[in-house]
Amino acid sequence: MASDLLKLGGLWKNTDKKGNDYFSGDFTFGTKILIYKNSYKEKENDPDFVAYLSPKQKRDEPKTQSDNSDIPF
Repeated sequence: MASDLLKLGGLWKNTDKKGNDYFSGDFTFGTKILIYKNSYKEKENDPDFVAYLSPKQKRDEPKTQSDNSDIPF
């Protein structure tokens, strides 16, 4: 079974400014993945976590502020 698995990368546990835990890591070249607990879960069949893809910021680029306050990047 393990030989059928494709490793995508590693994840690190982080905490955002509001104290919420999330996981982040490099996903593909130029992209990172962020996984947050679904704080809007209302029904049992709603997902427990939500995954976001974000362009990986180059080291020499300044960070920009996002207009969407519930996405942590």
